[in-house]
Amino acid sequence: MKTMKKVAAVLLAVMLMAPAAVNAAAPSATKATIAGQKAAVSTVYTGKAQLPATVTINGKTLIAGQDFVYVNAAAKTDAGTYTVSIKGIGAFEGTATVTYTVNKAAAATKTTKVAAKKAYKASSLKKKAKKFSVKVAGATYTVKGKKAKKYIKVSKKGKVTVKKGIKKGTYKIVIKVKATKNTKAGKKVVKIVIK
Repeated sequence: MKTMKKVAAVLLAVMLMAPAAVNAAAPSATKATIAGQKAAVSTVYTGKAQLPATVTINGKTLIAGQDFVYVNAAAKTDAGTYTVSIKGIGAFEGTATVTYTVNKAAAATKTTKVAAKKAYKASSLKKKAKKFSVKVAGATYTVKGKKAKKYIKVSKKGKVTVKKGIKKGTYKIVIKVKATKNTKAGKKVVKIVIK
C-alpha cells in the first residue's frame, strides 16, 4: 500500500513539472532591431501632405503601420528634405532615423496635353483665320521669327490666332514655364505647319 502511494506521488510530481519544463524549453520570439539605423527615401511633390509608406533598412522593406510607426512626425507637402524618427513595431523594435526628400514635380510643359504640332492647309487660311489654344498654367509664350510674328499671335492666356493669308512653311511657338518651389522649369515647342 505504501509502495502504491509512493508511485502515485512520483507520477503527480512528474505531471506537475512537465508543463514548466515545456515552457522553459520554448524559445521567445526574437524581434529584429532597427535601433540606431538610418534610411533615405525619396518621393515626388503631389500637392498633398505625405510621409513615406515604406522604408528600407538592412535590405528589408518595412511598411508603415505594420512594421513601424512615425514618432511625432508631421507629413510634409512642399518639396524639400526632412528628417523624422520611426519606431519598430510587430517583428521590429528600436528607433531609427529616416531622411526623406520630396522632389519637385515635372514642369507643366511636360504634363500638358497641348499638342506639339498643328497642321493646316494654306488654302483654308486664304479667307479665314484659325484659332486654337496652347494654354499652360503659369507659362509665357513666344512666336519665333519675324515672318511668323506677322501671321501668328498668342495672347497671355495662350490663345493662338493664325491669320489669313499665311504662307506655306513651319512656324514655332515656344512655351516656357519658370521653376517654382515645388515644380521644375520647362519648355515646349509647338510647331504650326502650313501645307
